[in-house]
Amino acid sequence: MSGRLPEGWCETTLAALCSHRSGSSKLIKGKLHAEARPGRYQAFSASGPDVWRDTWEHEGEAIVVSAVGARCGKAFKARGRWSAIANTHVVWPDTRVLDLDYLFLHLNDEGFWAKGGSAQPFVKVRETFARPFPLPPLAEQRRIVARAVAALAEVGAATAGLTRATRILRRFRQAVRAAACSGKLTEAWRASGPAPEAATTAEELWGSLRAASRADRDALERDVPASWAVCPFGALVDNHDGRRVPVKSAVRRRRKGPYPYYGASGIIDSIDDYLFDGDYLLVAEDGANLLSRSTAVAFPASGRFWVNNHAHVVQPKAGVVLGYLELSLNSLDLQRHVTGSAQPKLTQAALNGIPLPVPPEEEQAEIVRRAQALFALAAAIERRVVAAAARADRLPRAILARALSGELVPTEAALARAEGRGYEPAEALLGRIRGERAEPEAS
Repeated sequence: MSGRLPEGWCETTLAALCSHRSGSSKLIKGKLHAEARPGRYQAFSASGPDVWRDTWEHEGEAIVVSAVGARCGKAFKARGRWSAIANTHVVWPDTRVLDLDYLFLHLNDEGFWAKGGSAQPFVKVRETFARPFPLPPLAEQRRIVARAVAALAEVGAATAGLTRATRILRRFRQAVRAAACSGKLTEAWRASGPAPEAATTAEELWGSLRAASRADRDALERDVPASWAVCPFGALVDNHDGRRVPVKSAVRRRRKGPYPYYGASGIIDSIDDYLFDGDYLLVAEDGANLLSRSTAVAFPASGRFWVNNHAHVVQPKAGVVLGYLELSLNSLDLQRHVTGSAQPKLTQAALNGIPLPVPPEEEQAEIVRRAQALFALAAAIERRVVAAAARADRLPRAILARALSGELVPTEAALARAEGRGYEPAEALLGRIRGERAEPEAS
């Protein structure tokens, strides 16, 4: 803390308030139990309370700090019977003057600690404990802890809500795709138009494929509108996989340029030339994303670009809207069409055989328009969720900064004045405790 201390606080050091020692160097993580069982006691490694012993070294409350490694400075509360092993440091506050939970608010900030080393960082305990430490009155420490814990819990609840909102938006998008490709999204639109003409249009457009379409309709077990047909994907597109050329990353580094270089999940690089010029749909050919669906399996590519051999390249035939094909493929569970487990793969033959419900061209365009409007709404909400999540990520540090500078709760001095009572400032408390320590030596 810099600047003037709040009324009733004093400046001291942790060395004056705590005892501390290193964790036992004789206890090695790899030689201890990796799981809890009756009769075993918790042990703390540099990673936290993740090992167990048949005996214990310490009893009561303390703070165990990760002393070595990338997360050195991370702190953990220890209660009951426990041990601290190699690469940790244990801190016991004098609880007559320093509340353990208040100390934890300080120590659990990895930036609080002085550190050394680069390849293997470590905390500098003596240097850290010799630094000035602002000490509030004991009652104020406890109020600070209570308010900080409550505020952090509120932030945690808000963050959980934002995480749920993200999941809901993901489900919303998938629901839009499902509604779009089942006819539900344009149900009212069809009802307001000349349905017989639409049916005739579909029959004319897909007349040559009706036999296959009927078989696929039955296989899908999907109730598609009467004006729609169900067709294999390969009948709806022209495939350009033969024009793809993979380029090794080392070669791409020498050939940086203005044209996007696509792979299975989208743009992965840029290059100095192009293979395609126009509007195409790219479909992932391999990769775990075919099953996990963390990103879209089908995505449009426009203008001039290059594609490697990990994405199928197709263009819709006349009467087929590219955006509708994108919606359709991204609405499907492709698991039964994908081969391989270690490296899932959607072959061209498997892709071509996927049956899709296809409405007349005008309805395809209307479906895409409506779906894009809903996706735009979801994107706007998601931007707000992302911004809120970013603010929520910053809040814990801001809360702790206010708590540890005396700004989160009224000071004990202010409360005592308002209530017409006295109080013991931190300096007086510390002096009294020091006196109590000195008395046995003087007698």
